[in-house]
Amino acid sequence: MRIVDCHGHVFPPLAGPCGFSSSAEHLLYLQWAMHTHTNQPVIRTRDGRVMTERHLWSPDDPTEAGRVEGLDFRVDGNGRFAWNVDDERYHVQFLSPGTRHLESPAETIVAQMDYVGIETMVLQNDHIYGNSAEMFADAIAQHPGRFIGLAQVEEGFAWQDGEIARLEHQVVRDGMTGLYFTLAGFMRSGWKETYAARSFDDFWGTVERLGLPVFWVHPGETPWGSFLEEMDRFVGWLERFPRIPSVMVHGWPTALFDNGSGRIKWPGVVQRIQDEFPVFTEVLYPISWGRRHAYPYELALDHVRQIHDRFGAGCMIWGSDMPNVERYCTYRQSLDYVRLHCDFLTESERAAVFGGNCRSLFAPGAAD
Repeated sequence: MRIVDCHGHVFPPLAGPCGFSSSAEHLLYLQWAMHTHTNQPVIRTRDGRVMTERHLWSPDDPTEAGRVEGLDFRVDGNGRFAWNVDDERYHVQFLSPGTRHLESPAETIVAQMDYVGIETMVLQNDHIYGNSAEMFADAIAQHPGRFIGLAQVEEGFAWQDGEIARLEHQVVRDGMTGLYFTLAGFMRSGWKETYAARSFDDFWGTVERLGLPVFWVHPGETPWGSFLEEMDRFVGWLERFPRIPSVMVHGWPTALFDNGSGRIKWPGVVQRIQDEFPVFTEVLYPISWGRRHAYPYELALDHVRQIHDRFGAGCMIWGSDMPNVERYCTYRQSLDYVRLHCDFLTESERAAVFGGNCRSLFAPGAAD
């Protein structure tokens, strides 16, 4: 079986600019990410106590102006981001403690893929890892057939000519064949306009003309509203751009729809999205559930089965979130909880979930 991992990362040491104009600009995105990241707790370093306060951003201002200054926020090594408050040190263990310089070289990821038996990985491109198209292009050139790269823009300003040109440049020059689009990027524009505003139509028209699938990150809640309110907005976008394939990064937040008994009560808007539009969902549970649930993630497996039973295997795409997932489990385990334990999948469905569905998103030859 030719396995495709739809969600992985290569990136240089995160203490550097990583394609931004400066390390300071990159740190802005990193600080925002650690403010909004809730899977891993804030730890008081001296005694390991879990803290409820995150310190990093004003809770009343989700724009760039809400950033708390004077914390010496920094990339601390061994997978940690750290900062100081009143002479007390705090950290988030974002990556595995074995990630000494918070980096993920392409050659290391390829070795991991070889060991587990993964043929190809889709390289996703969040701002916390930098502006990565050139690094992705190098990885694709040095390791033919192993990587597919996603482009990236400043989401809040994607309607501007410069961002549209940047997108085209990444596709034409760097060979990116999809787009990573996170709503967290609207922090920079103050959440003034949504991606569904008419001012973004030229941008989305360019995405459609270039034949790019969009990998979406829809947070659980934004200044625009709740997740389900966001899904209503997403339906409006899908109705206007029904030919653009979409991927729900990290998959549907099934825990949000679980009534407490393990059964998912699917909201009508979610059912409409999956039934009527070309939308795929990542099967990517360990990165979200691994802190609270033990391998092989039995509740997650039941949720995977319920996705399968309601929507079919044709919308499901397996991914790992390497190297991040190693803070909870091994790369092999992030595959095997589905590969070995989802016995409800037929052989043809397994081929689709573990590769065929993902390959169908990209232009012929994208991973050749």
